[in-house]
Amino acid sequence: MPKLKNKYKHLRGVGFQNLNNCNTRLGKGPSVVDVKYVRLSEASFNSRIHKHGSVLTFKDVDGSDTHHKPLRPSADKPSYIDRYGCKPRRSARRSDVHPDLLTNKLYEPAKVVKMFNIEFKRHMSLKQNCKGNLQIDGSASRKWGLCWQERLKCSNCSYVSAYYKLYEELNSKGRGRKAARANVGFQIGLTTTSIGNAGARRILNHANIISPSKAGMQGQSNSVCESLKVANEHNLRSVRRALVTENTMVGQKNPNMINVEGDCCYNNPLFNVDATPFQAGTIATATLVENNSRHKRIVGVHVASKLCLVASRLRASGKHVVCPNHRGICTANMAENESIGQEGKYYSSIANSLKSDDIGLANFTSDGDSKGYVEISKTQTNPVGHFKDLRHLGNSMRRAINKAPFSKNMLGPKSKVNLRSRFALSIKSRCMSELKAAHKAHNSDLSKIRQSMPDVVDTIVLCFKGYCGANCKKYSHVCPGNFRQAKNYLPSIVRIKMTSSDELVLKRCINMVLGHDNLSLTKLLTTTQKCEAVNRSYTAVTPKSVTFSRNASGRIHGQVLKLNNGYGNSAVIKTCALGAPITPGSQIIRQLKATDKELRASYRTHALTKRKLARAATRARKFKMHEQIHYKTGVSDPKPDFRGIHGLKDHNYS
Repeated sequence: MPKLKNKYKHLRGVGFQNLNNCNTRLGKGPSVVDVKYVRLSEASFNSRIHKHGSVLTFKDVDGSDTHHKPLRPSADKPSYIDRYGCKPRRSARRSDVHPDLLTNKLYEPAKVVKMFNIEFKRHMSLKQNCKGNLQIDGSASRKWGLCWQERLKCSNCSYVSAYYKLYEELNSKGRGRKAARANVGFQIGLTTTSIGNAGARRILNHANIISPSKAGMQGQSNSVCESLKVANEHNLRSVRRALVTENTMVGQKNPNMINVEGDCCYNNPLFNVDATPFQAGTIATATLVENNSRHKRIVGVHVASKLCLVASRLRASGKHVVCPNHRGICTANMAENESIGQEGKYYSSIANSLKSDDIGLANFTSDGDSKGYVEISKTQTNPVGHFKDLRHLGNSMRRAINKAPFSKNMLGPKSKVNLRSRFALSIKSRCMSELKAAHKAHNSDLSKIRQSMPDVVDTIVLCFKGYCGANCKKYSHVCPGNFRQAKNYLPSIVRIKMTSSDELVLKRCINMVLGHDNLSLTKLLTTTQKCEAVNRSYTAVTPKSVTFSRNASGRIHGQVLKLNNGYGNSAVIKTCALGAPITPGSQIIRQLKATDKELRASYRTHALTKRKLARAATRARKFKMHEQIHYKTGVSDPKPDFRGIHGLKDHNYS
């Protein structure tokens, strides 16, 4: 080891001593703080550094400064995506091919076979002595959405073929490149799901498939949704004509008159939020469904929207824009200051479109909060009957029973809110069963039903009061008088003690459904359940978590087309209407038929009955389980009795 010079010996002995030794020699005592300098990566440095004035520190969990001092950050390590973006080493490549040729691509097999057969023969005729292999030139591939144009090159000589379109083009009258059938079909399929273009690109990339460009997918989506709207409007007209034909064949007096049910749904709740003083909903969909047949086909739909991305961008740049019908593309058909809850206006628009096809409305069924009946009546020359939805009416009666002024001890000395709710649910179930059974027994003769209902109401009250027997056997349509029907949802230990006023209150609540005048509101036992199911299906293509500001209307019209014609038929109708038909006789057709077969099997009577019984058994099991937990005797500990102690109420407001 070489000898150190005196200068370096001095520095080693004095200048580089431990900090604790220096402080001790200077008389400062041992060091309390151990300062450490750390060098983080740039990303960690930016996320952890705290600046106070010109001092950079790190923060502890309690908000105080740590004793570690930052140094200049180092460069970030290459991420996974950066390392995958590098060109692979020669040893890692498979037979030294282009990386894009190791991904999955969409080709039409027949066109690929044709390309190779033609170029094999041409290469052999032009380069007779060449022993090379023809392969796809991955560096020169041309992407057209999901489809590709490819050319072949020789691995040995300089032979390069012409480009081949390995997809089928659609005939178009406009200028520019023709659309590929696969791209159009892909966008049609996306409209039947809750996935948008961004989600589709993620799925393709995870499947090692090169995805189309975002702008190209959006442009194709806009075109497809506009065409779907037109196709559904044509299909709705054919549904209406078929309905009139059926009415004529079954002998209806006026075949152009139909019964309908209607409901409206929104993409957001209508109550106000802090983001806007107006209603929070921005897209509303109103639907009318015919009630002449059990198929309950959709005869009209109206989509109202306040969303317009073009106007939003122009307003952000300081321009004054008023929707709808401003310059450029405006996707809104309502003004920002209009109420989104104008159901009557939407129903009136649908009724006018029905009127243009010579179809009138005889009866309209809606829920209790709907205001569409008045506007629909204005569009018709004939008087329109107004029916109440049976389920909503039953729920209104249940809520009225929950709020009714019954005596304090009617349900026992320790009456609970849940017990009152069980009682109301039992009354609702009994009344609905009695009403449906009465219609069945009297063949929906309203005069006979009205004559029998007063005795039925008295029987229901007596049955729940504890006098189930002779009256139930004589007047009830559903209770055999075995003391079981009254305990539909009530715990077995509960005994109902009604006073005369309780009986009167309960009868008035029951008359909301079974009263003389209210029976005419449910004359046909119609509900809006089909509309509720349709509204739920709308969320499958326009979920509340995603706002399709431009293509929401097209997606909803595509869903209506599917609901009216079935999954398989709608797929064929949509693809044919857009000029991109599915190949006849292919395995795709067999898959569509198999899916339709499964859906039809799930809608058969025995399948529906089986599901209803399963739901009823599950509901009964859960109520029984709840009863065993909350209504067992001795389940609660004894409580002290403070009655008789004076001085507890010192003030008059106690």
